[in-house]
Amino acid sequence: MKRASLVVALLVAPTAVGYFAASPAIRSPGLKALQPRLASRVGVPALAASDDAAEAYRLLGLSDDAEYDKIWEAYEALSEKYAADPARVSTIEEAKDKVLDDRLRQRMAGTLGATYDGMVAVEDRPEEPKTPLLEILSGYRKKLILVPSPRYAFQVFTILGGLTLATWVAPSTAGSILLINIMSGMGFIYNRGEADVVRDDFGQIGEIRPMKPKPFMLTAAIAASISLFGWLRAKKLVAGMVAAGATVPRGLDGVLRTTLISCGLIIPSLFVKVHSIFDY
Repeated sequence: MKRASLVVALLVAPTAVGYFAASPAIRSPGLKALQPRLASRVGVPALAASDDAAEAYRLLGLSDDAEYDKIWEAYEALSEKYAADPARVSTIEEAKDKVLDDRLRQRMAGTLGATYDGMVAVEDRPEEPKTPLLEILSGYRKKLILVPSPRYAFQVFTILGGLTLATWVAPSTAGSILLINIMSGMGFIYNRGEADVVRDDFGQIGEIRPMKPKPFMLTAAIAASISLFGWLRAKKLVAGMVAAGATVPRGLDGVLRTTLISCGLIIPSLFVKVHSIFDY
């Protein structure tokens, strides 16, 4: 008789415990903390997320099984989208905190396994500090700009500046000198920051480097922009002189065009590194 009673008790006990775990009475403060433990032991799922947590998931556009990284991605995207609305951003941050708290409750209840990155759970990783804007801009400046040495600056000014001065002495050479200066400027810009070409004992170039399309296209775009600006500016200056009734010397437009374009090319020739932009 005792053995039969024991068998009946073993069969009825799990059902009774399951009913107790799922009953409304479990919502009382004293029993609420016990529910996940009981549920996990008898195979009954834990209670669903609270209404506040469900609303937080909805606000972030997430499902209740969203991964940790997805939660942060949604939060950062929405914060950036509504950056001009501090109240909206505060609501989004509060929703993010509720979602993370809900995920933590699920982990503590044993209904959610952690995602590990090495020996540390992804959810437990400390938040990476945001890089200040000035530090980001400083990094780009160091990457894109190279301060010239006195020797290099002298070389640039001698070629581009010296030939430009020659056009004022012989205006008829302005067209040829402009072409030379544009090609020289493109050469300076394209090779800025690159290692010097290997030469043999007689000073002849002993290495031929393949042309890299992206840096070359950027170099050409810089030269074309400066050339267009110089051409339009020179044309405007000459037109202003004519409108004022001044006598415009022959070839002055060509001299002005060569001067403006050549001076414009000096700046990127001295400082800009086009190869570093593309991380070759």
